[in-house]
Amino acid sequence: MACLEHATEVDPLVRDEVNGRARAILPPRSNEESQLLAKVGPLVLELLPGPEGLADDEAQEVVVTAALIGSDAALEVMKRFRNHPASGAQHQLAGSWPQFDTDTYAREIIRHLDAKVTVTATARAELHALRALGRPRISVRGPFTAAELLGTLPLGLIESLDIAENPEITGLAFLREFPTLERLWLRDCPAVESVAPLADRRLHTLGISGPGKKNVPIPHGLHRLRHLRTLLLHCMLPPEGLAALPVEAPLNHVTLSRPVGAEFTGITRWPRIRSMQLRRLTHDFGADQWEALASLSELEDFSFGLAAERVPLRLPAGLRLPQVKTLSITNTAYLQPPQMSRLLRVALPAFPGVRTLQLYGITDGFADLSPAALLPELQELHLSYLRPLPGHSLPPHIKLTRYPRPRT
Repeated sequence: MACLEHATEVDPLVRDEVNGRARAILPPRSNEESQLLAKVGPLVLELLPGPEGLADDEAQEVVVTAALIGSDAALEVMKRFRNHPASGAQHQLAGSWPQFDTDTYAREIIRHLDAKVTVTATARAELHALRALGRPRISVRGPFTAAELLGTLPLGLIESLDIAENPEITGLAFLREFPTLERLWLRDCPAVESVAPLADRRLHTLGISGPGKKNVPIPHGLHRLRHLRTLLLHCMLPPEGLAALPVEAPLNHVTLSRPVGAEFTGITRWPRIRSMQLRRLTHDFGADQWEALASLSELEDFSFGLAAERVPLRLPAGLRLPQVKTLSITNTAYLQPPQMSRLLRVALPAFPGVRTLQLYGITDGFADLSPAALLPELQELHLSYLRPLPGHSLPPHIKLTRYPRPRT
């Protein structure tokens, strides 16, 4: 679709044609559609509906479209959604501050958002505004020093803090000045060497990740964080494997995004785990590792993917994990749909108690979902960038949800 940045100068016939094409994907339901609409330019703002009558995915993408345009008129559209209950719309509003004037956006948008929403600051002016706003959940992205954060943030109010893309901060002792801090995310903070200064804090959630696919080492001292309940590691485990994790911590949610294999047998040290994500199983993830997973009697929510296309799913014959009620399979190996279908045939029989099945295809395409119909407890099936193979219908009692949501 052509850009109509100067819509008043465009031939009316061209304007009507582009207008008609835009309406074909209104309201937008995916990021791809939002990107296309934003390329139309400011004219599309007149066409953006809502918030009344919009589904949650549509409300979110209308906000995305307006934020990408980033004008005063776009801000007026976004103001209509500041009290919308959809979490996606709220998070998009919270993350769009840099596209607008700092004070205006703080007054018109940020101060109206739910306190549970994390607000992102990328400039010093935004940091200063956050103190007056008194937000409990904050993300700071950029090379801010510890002194700057201490001097600008509302220390006594912050419960959740994300520090992202920060090469300046080397130590975390300054976080001891945040008395109510319970959740910490370190995203691409390569200079942080240790989390030990937080050992006596009641931190219950910790996430660590690097930039994109680049690996970052886990900071030292992780084993000392004995209050952790949620641990999200999007980085390679150290040579000692799971022994680097805090044995005394009452972990109930663990995410391991990097390849995991033989070392996984140590997971039995945390028998109270209820939710587990293993995004890249390797060749070494075999019978012993699956049996260790099956021994977690409280595991209700499990998600996995394969590390590479040629990695087999080495599930022992007859192994069952009936305690799992929500199962997610993510196509991290970028399998083609026929391979994804074979993976389902191998994996699903091991999870007879699943009520909710979530499949993230990533590559899009048709997959044979007939193995899902054999799950006796299945009630909901969610498909993301994956479509049912034509001619294979699911039993009527299974609720099917697709993303992007089809228009027909």
